[in-house]
Amino acid sequence: MNQNLSEPSQKKWIPDGFHFLGPEDSKDRRILLEIVSGVLKKKGYSEVFLPAFDYSSTFLQTVSAPDFSSLFRIRDVSGNEISPSIDLTVQAVKGMAGFSHQKENQNIFYIGRIFRETVKGSVSRKEVLQIGAESIGISGKENTLRILEELDEIVSLLPLESDLTLVLGNVNLFHSIVREFELNSGEIEILSSLLYQKNVNEIARIFGEKKSNLSLIRLLSALVLNFNLDSLKNSLNLESLSGELKKRLDLVLEETSWILKSWETKKRKIDLCIDFSLLRDLNYYTGFVFQGYLQGSPDPVLTGGAYDHLYEMFSGIQKDASGYALVVNTLESSLTTPLPDFKL
Repeated sequence: MNQNLSEPSQKKWIPDGFHFLGPEDSKDRRILLEIVSGVLKKKGYSEVFLPAFDYSSTFLQTVSAPDFSSLFRIRDVSGNEISPSIDLTVQAVKGMAGFSHQKENQNIFYIGRIFRETVKGSVSRKEVLQIGAESIGISGKENTLRILEELDEIVSLLPLESDLTLVLGNVNLFHSIVREFELNSGEIEILSSLLYQKNVNEIARIFGEKKSNLSLIRLLSALVLNFNLDSLKNSLNLESLSGELKKRLDLVLEETSWILKSWETKKRKIDLCIDFSLLRDLNYYTGFVFQGYLQGSPDPVLTGGAYDHLYEMFSGIQKDASGYALVVNTLESSLTTPLPDFKL
């Protein structure tokens, strides 16, 4: 082999979007993983190992249409289309669904990589390491608070140079509104994307032609523009809504208020705020959802929520489920000092 390759040529030994870690960085990563997994084991989670590849159809069932192109897709020798993981939650829940007849621990955690194709010319990562936890058979407000407290405990053990803010939402608010106005799947997909982008003007332009949609636009604008429960209630004007819609929205707001008040009873490492325009780019979320951001970073360092029909998709048996994932690469870039050897 030619040992005199120039520096640019050496960099091309590894494809764009992928990275090699040397001994010291690898040591720090191992300590970070031990800290997080140590907390999870203490909380009663059991470790599972996920397959590197799965059928492409597994992921296509759960990602939104715009994300189809981000999936690496190849065919094995039998002609089956397979892909490296784009979503570890789906694989973890699917794997547990395959063992639904067994009496194993339903609280699991994993360490694995997702692989996502990016726009041509982008320097974004194509390989992202995650450590995540799933609880099969449970969701709801109490469980959401438990998850947030677990994350707060994990974050408190890490020397992060930036504060972490966790944004809490609930997709049931959006789904209740669009169901009330009997929107079709295509309209819902457009609206969810625009809502996540906080593009109120475009929502009004596309859906404002019909006079009957004025109430719809008002409700969706309230989700985008209000980050305080009291102001959100005022903007939604619940008393003007139909009985069933008012009842559904009231329930979500009451449960959110309970979580916020419970959170404020103790000193926390994570700052908690609300944003009901937070709609994840995966279509299986059914209730509370959240994303965590480090100050100065646009990409979430943690994600999670409830997905009460994902297990049923693969087993035919309905079981509530919820969980979260931490993005290890982003955590590493925000550590102030090398991590000490860790013993829980």
